Amino acid sequence: MSNHEIKVTFVRHGRSEGDDLKIHEGRYDAELTEVGHQQAQVRATSFLDEQRDYDLILSSSLKRASKVASIFAEALRLDVEYRDNLREMDNGSIAGLPFDIAEQQFPTPDFINPYQPKIVSADDGESRTELFSRAALEVQNIVRRGAGNYLVISHGGFINATMSVICGIAPSANQQPLFFALGDLALIDTVYYPQKHLWVIKRFDPGFFNK
Repeated sequence: MSNHEIKVTFVRHGRSEGDDLKIHEGRYDAELTEVGHQQAQVRATSFLDEQRDYDLILSSSLKRASKVASIFAEALRLDVEYRDNLREMDNGSIAGLPFDIAEQQFPTPDFINPYQPKIVSADDGESRTELFSRAALEVQNIVRRGAGNYLVISHGGFINATMSVICGIAPSANQQPLFFALGDLALIDTVYYPQKHLWVIKRFDPGFFNK
């Protein structure tokens, strides 16, 4: 590794109670399930087998991510820094609601521009622009720590926003043109070369998908 490489592995949390209940999570603070615990243990063991050498874990403060971080921390003997800005997109009024009820109460418009809030009819939640701005600031936070190997535990929506930031894709209306299908404990290995302003995506593992 050169003296200036900044390695970042992004990992999505494991299966949560919200997944089992089929509800919108976002900022709803669902616990990690027993299956999620097992998934995290499997991933931690694979990191040990691969002899990955991280300097620090940065984790979302939401339970489904922070528990994964604590499992990794114990297995890999690392410290964890919990960061609110690594939390999932603020989904406003639909957090914790079943999918069908959320659609009945807050129907999704045919068109949402990137400046409108997540829940247009309730005028709450983050806009896509706000989410991307938060992701960009977290990327900056990591880069300014300097050369090292960082393990980031977060959420599907936030990691996808971060990858758009890394790839130079601006917030767009409705669906982003770049999307990673992230299962439980999915991971993306990246390297940043600050002297070239070059990001390299080294590996994508989609993780566990429940049938």
